[in-house]
Amino acid sequence: MAVYTVRSGESLSSIAKKLGISNWRTLYDQNKAVIGSNPNLIRSGQQLSYGSTPAVTPVAPVSNATTLGTEAGAAQPINFASVLPWEQYFAPELAQGSAEQVYANYYAPIVQQAQGELETNFANRGLTRSGIRGQNLGDLYRKYGSEQQAGIEADVMQQQQMAREDYSRLQDLYESSSGKQKPTQTTYTPYKVAKPTTSAGTYGSSYLDWLNKATRV
Repeated sequence: MAVYTVRSGESLSSIAKKLGISNWRTLYDQNKAVIGSNPNLIRSGQQLSYGSTPAVTPVAPVSNATTLGTEAGAAQPINFASVLPWEQYFAPELAQGSAEQVYANYYAPIVQQAQGELETNFANRGLTRSGIRGQNLGDLYRKYGSEQQAGIEADVMQQQQMAREDYSRLQDLYESSSGKQKPTQTTYTPYKVAKPTTSAGTYGSSYLDWLNKATRV
């Protein structure tokens, strides 16, 4: 199986065409755990798998095994991905929500202070309604909005990499356990919060409106 790294401005359809895949949904179905529930929201740096999955050598059956990882009377133990699916272990929307909450909390006071200083400067010069003031405010929003979004994307990628490593260790433990015992840890734990709902007062309504439009188109 090969891996393709998403570049800025690409979509699933353009990537599928580039890779010679007739239907972009084939690529989406194969990478839903990475992309999430919305196929229109892919990000630069995401790694998408494509092509056929290599054949897996069957594991020798375990006699008289009736555990969470083995079906009673089955010819061979259940595949680890069936016992603990990757999609169940790592939820991209939780990693995204956790990162958004962290970076919202970090950038809130920074943006508030920077915007306050800018507004004070233009007020002292009597340019509160100036077009230059609006342009400077827009530049301010773009600067911090870009930094915030880049931080979120990097955090989600790191969370996914850490989860992959943990998942691989659980698979190794499962394969080496007597009777294919299901791991007791069934969810990835570093992220703690759901997707946040940021109130307008956190940033000021104008920045919040801009941020929502810039990052959720």
